[in-house]
Amino acid sequence: MAWPVIVAVLLSACGGGNGGGGGGAPINAVLPDDCSVIAQNRFVSDVMKDIYYWVDEMPELDPDLFASPQELLNALLFSELDRFSVIADAAAEDAFFSNSQFIGIGMGILLTGGDTLQVTQTFSDGPARAAGIDRGFSILEINGQTIAEAVAGDGVSAAFGPDREGAQVNLRYTDLAGTEMQATLFKAIVTIDTVSAQAVFDVDGRTTGYLKFRNFVEPSFDALASTFADLQQQGVTELVLDLRYNSGGLISVANYLAGLLGGQVTAGEVFTRRVHNMQNADRNLTTNFVDEADALDLNRVVIITSGSTASASELIINGLDPFIDVWLVGDDTVGKPVGSYGFSFCDKVLRPISFANENAVGNTDFFAGFAVDCPAADELERALGDPLEASLAEALYVIDNNACSLSARSREKSRYTPPRSYNLFDGLQ
Repeated sequence: MAWPVIVAVLLSACGGGNGGGGGGAPINAVLPDDCSVIAQNRFVSDVMKDIYYWVDEMPELDPDLFASPQELLNALLFSELDRFSVIADAAAEDAFFSNSQFIGIGMGILLTGGDTLQVTQTFSDGPARAAGIDRGFSILEINGQTIAEAVAGDGVSAAFGPDREGAQVNLRYTDLAGTEMQATLFKAIVTIDTVSAQAVFDVDGRTTGYLKFRNFVEPSFDALASTFADLQQQGVTELVLDLRYNSGGLISVANYLAGLLGGQVTAGEVFTRRVHNMQNADRNLTTNFVDEADALDLNRVVIITSGSTASASELIINGLDPFIDVWLVGDDTVGKPVGSYGFSFCDKVLRPISFANENAVGNTDFFAGFAVDCPAADELERALGDPLEASLAEALYVIDNNACSLSARSREKSRYTPPRSYNLFDGLQ
């Protein structure tokens, strides 16, 4: 017997959530009668055989022979392209996608060179911010381990300890002046402000908005509505959209943001077409742009990106590109033109890659990521929203000149393996 499994539609580089944003028709999968490993494995196998985008590349395996659902999923994946299918914790997903919350110390961090960990941002109600830790600080030790030791051992994620409220995290770090400090923090429920920075600049007579958008989750609807109403009231005619740490989320939020950007310029045009495997072709769906209230009706947008920009963020880039002038500043994006549905079982959510997203002209081939037009550094020593910060300064130059600066043109574009970024969950991403 096939049970109807209603699912959320998601685009994220780090897994998924059940927080709204669409649904799916029943699939040919039987929910487990119990939570034994065999029952869970059979459920995972059934879902994958039905909805997996690369089902034709999937090996025939006996699910009863695997020690866990995760082990089975790993064996089933089309490893050439699929870096994204996951089995996630249901409670953590729901908290994040429904409430923009997670359990942690409340900071984004970036691992570079295998032994350097830098803070990219801290969140307003998190323990890290309360302790005075800020963007640009360098973490030297986590719970007594150097970063090199953590990387060589169980990894940076494990070094932060268990994902539960009250878990203790001991940090040794340096501030921007190089002063060494220590702090003992306790993990708590942290709320990420989806719009984490906003500003308006006069760029040679052009009223230019800046919006740092952090994640595509349910609270984003209200945050974006309020922000764009404010930008509209201030007479903004140009926009810099900062997606450098945004690894994705709900397609419904992406469609809403795209409508706020394009407004009348893009209204009624194709935003994205969702394309499934052959046996699910009847699920294919076209989503159009909507002229949202307080839309800016932009003919041009400058987007700041990085090696953490993925999925729903890339959907914005790809969807707008046929209709308005899209400039990319910073570093090349991840490359995730695919999305997933979420299937709940026991205390988990299975999120197999289930469809590809193509834009109005059929582009869905950006697994290598979008290359930036104007390379620029993520200048961690300056605050997000500071017009002198390298990426924002370059974006404002583009607004003023419709071209890259000389320094950007001379900067070697970095087609490289991006530094490991842990932007959502203090190393648990």
